[in-house]
Amino acid sequence: MNFIKISLLAIASVIFLSGCIKVDTKLKVNKDGSGTIEEQVLISDAIAQMMSEFMSSFQDSANVPESFNLFKEEELKEKASEYGDGVEYVSGKEIKKDGWQGYKAVYSIADINKIKMETDPNKKVEMGDSESGEYFNFKFVPGNVAQLIIDRPEYQMEFNEEEKETEEEAGDKKLDDKFIKMMEGMKVKIALEFNGSIQETNATYVNGSKVTLLDIDFDKLLTNKESLAKFKNNPPNNLDEMEEIVKNIAGIKIELKKPVKVKFD
Repeated sequence: MNFIKISLLAIASVIFLSGCIKVDTKLKVNKDGSGTIEEQVLISDAIAQMMSEFMSSFQDSANVPESFNLFKEEELKEKASEYGDGVEYVSGKEIKKDGWQGYKAVYSIADINKIKMETDPNKKVEMGDSESGEYFNFKFVPGNVAQLIIDRPEYQMEFNEEEKETEEEAGDKKLDDKFIKMMEGMKVKIALEFNGSIQETNATYVNGSKVTLLDIDFDKLLTNKESLAKFKNNPPNNLDEMEEIVKNIAGIKIELKKPVKVKFD
C-alpha cells in the first residue's frame, strides 16, 4: 500500500505541480570557494489543498487526515546532500503569504567544487527519489582575483521536422487557455551572488555582483502569445538562433554561454 501511495503521489505531483510553483535559488560565493545556498520553494494554496485531499483519500478514515506541507525540516536537512558533499542545513522557515505556501531554507557550502544545482523546479516538490540528470556544475580557481567556472547542462536543439507546423497552421491557433491558467504565477530563478566585485565575465545577465543563470516568469512570458506561438512552431536550430529569440521575449532569461566564467575580488 505504501508503494502504491508513493507512486500515485509522484504522478499527482507531476500533474498538479508542473505549474503553480515558484522556485528561487540563490548561490552566494565567497573568495575562498565556500558559500551558502538560499532556496525558496512555494506552491499555490489551491494546489496544496488538492494534494491534501489526494493524500487523505489513501488514509484510514479513523486517522486524522494528513495535510500536504512543503516545510518539513527533517526532510530539508536530508536534502542537503542532494546539493553535494560538504553541504549542511543551516536554517529553514515556513512561508504562507498571498495565496502561496512553502519554505525558505539556507544551506552552507564548504567547497563549491563539490556541489551541483538541479535545473528542474518540479524536483523540489515531487514525491520519492528522482533526478533529471540536468545540473549546473562549478569549478573554483582561487587567487587574489578568484574565478568561478559554471558549466550548464547541454541544451538539445534537435527537432522532428514532422512536428513543426506551417506558418499558416500556426496563425490559426491560439495558446490553450487551460495551459495559460495552469502556469499563472509560476516563476523559476537560479542566480549567483559574489562576495566581492566582478572584474571580468562572459555572462549574459549581470547586475552588480549578481549573475543570473535562469529566470523564467510565466506571467510575463504568457502575455506575449505571438512570440510563444512563433517559438513553438519555428523552434531554433542552434544556440545562436535560440539566443536571438530569447532576448526578444519578456519574462525569460536563459544563460546559453558554456561555460560561464566569472572573475571577482
